[in-house]
Amino acid sequence: MQQFIFSFIMLVFYFSASLAQNKLPATATELIKIMHAKYFHGPCKTYSFSQKNTLYRNDSIVGNSEWHEVIQFPDKFKINFGDELKGNFVVFRNDSALSFKENKLTKMRPDSNTLLLLIGGMYYRNIEDVLKRLNNAGYKLDVVSEQPYNFRMVYIIGARKNDLLSNQIWVDKRTYKILRIIEKMKSADMMDMRFEGHQKNCKGFVETKVSFRRNGKLEQVEEYYNIKELKDFPQ
Repeated sequence: MQQFIFSFIMLVFYFSASLAQNKLPATATELIKIMHAKYFHGPCKTYSFSQKNTLYRNDSIVGNSEWHEVIQFPDKFKINFGDELKGNFVVFRNDSALSFKENKLTKMRPDSNTLLLLIGGMYYRNIEDVLKRLNNAGYKLDVVSEQPYNFRMVYIIGARKNDLLSNQIWVDKRTYKILRIIEKMKSADMMDMRFEGHQKNCKGFVETKVSFRRNGKLEQVEEYYNIKELKDFPQ
């Protein structure tokens, strides 16, 4: 009982200290400007990593896969599906996505890739471009709130407290790391992305575990390893 009381007191103290640490910005725009200034050119510009995927349907595991990827901020991202020598991959570049099968281009489509922007691309773009892209992606930049999340305080860009239907970005109040993104897809499905692990990455952070929920159902868990900084993006 004494241990429970002590833990409760420490939790209250933590939240109180967090609340006092940073004042809630007046708008999401103001918060994004703070984040941008803090991590501008901070994350490693170019890096590679491997990714283990666990696929779920109705809360049960239905498959596994492994991908190998390279990112160069702000707008280059290559995903090799399985064996890199087989030439099955997609490249995101300059707001487009190009799909290849056995090294042959099979499909090209527009894709501004908001996720790539939020995990680090925003820190290699000017702030006006970042704000324009987020506004075009449906984030309400005049709205910001805060609440507890996983034993820490977070800012919420684009939504009021308890609103889980608007596009929104959850940001650790102490470190400004992004911890959660909720976004309505073109299909009208709600995608809930939770960033559950990070490691230091140059003067920023890189994700090591992300889970994806579609309409409240767990769909995929991604675990990243063998993260390496690179000098150049492979051709």
